Amino acid sequence: MVKFFKSELFAPILLLFVSFIAICLNNSPLSELYNLCVNYKFGIIFGDLELIKPMLLWVNDGLMAIFFFWVGLEVKKEFMCGELKEIKAALLPLFAACGGVVVPALVYYVFNFSDDIRKLGFAIPTATDTAFALGILLLLGKKVNKSLYTFLLSLAIFDDIAAIVIIALFYTNDLSILALSLAGIGVVLLFVLNFLNVTIKFFYILVGTFIWLCVLKSGVHTTLAGMLCAFFIPLKSKEDEHFLEHIMHELTPFIQYLILPIFALFNAGVVINGIGLENFNSVFFGIFLALFFGKQFGVFAFCLLAKKLNIIINASLAELYGVCILTGIGFTMSFFINTLVFEEHQLLFDSARLAVVMASFCSAILGFIWLKIVLSKK
Repeated sequence: MVKFFKSELFAPILLLFVSFIAICLNNSPLSELYNLCVNYKFGIIFGDLELIKPMLLWVNDGLMAIFFFWVGLEVKKEFMCGELKEIKAALLPLFAACGGVVVPALVYYVFNFSDDIRKLGFAIPTATDTAFALGILLLLGKKVNKSLYTFLLSLAIFDDIAAIVIIALFYTNDLSILALSLAGIGVVLLFVLNFLNVTIKFFYILVGTFIWLCVLKSGVHTTLAGMLCAFFIPLKSKEDEHFLEHIMHELTPFIQYLILPIFALFNAGVVINGIGLENFNSVFFGIFLALFFGKQFGVFAFCLLAKKLNIIINASLAELYGVCILTGIGFTMSFFINTLVFEEHQLLFDSARLAVVMASFCSAILGFIWLKIVLSKK
């Protein structure tokens, strides 16, 4: 049992379990209590600064900024000294990520181009939940080619970068020049700390919190603050050759066993009891078809394009396609973007969540079965 809790399988299973709990709570006599907790407002008032938000937004604006800081550390490590340091190694997952963003967005847009509100949901089916997808690969055991793990992780990095760019460009409110200017000063301070190779974590936490507050008030989503701060963390210090990597390892249990489960608890509560024909609308079909079909087709088609350019992977096309199916597991990031887009439109919000759950479930099942059959022939 202790071995299971320490295994890589535990994190995705915990996330799935908490999501199931959220769905159960929101479809039980406890639903009012659940929604009361989700929408409970609290915060701080300090002079003219007022931060009063519902619990849901504290989770999505606060805890998810820490999550994206962790993602940013992974991105920096991989580009500076990891799998993506060599341009050739980065090309295949880069091509795949482009296909996994462009094709699902187009599929969704076909269903919703005529509605100005609904078409903003184009980014919901473009994200892959790496934890779940990797969890499926781990379930398949040692027969899985190691290059497939590398491919999926690298693709996820480019996926996350694309998500940050999309959020920054399309899901920002009215911009505050003053707040952005103050955030810019914070970034300069981080640059100075990095240039001087300062490795006292407290200074980075202090400046990072300042940047987060400024970005929060600027109208730009706080995920950008998390990624920005990560890029200025030094790779190493005089005392520690793996300074950045050690910070990642310190954060990993906190991210996997606290932040992501809390996020799932507050965002995965699909109301099944209230599902009606009105939920099966253009948003539902756009997201479901884009995430389940568009994602796998886009990733695989762009991989084939890369193969034509002599960019190869040490795995068969059948194995690669199985991983492409798993990229249709949206879940965490799809829920997150859904909150940014449709939070004020309850019907569309619920339809999108339902589509994400169904498409992710179908992608997980089909991907597992496909790879099980392919790997059994090896």
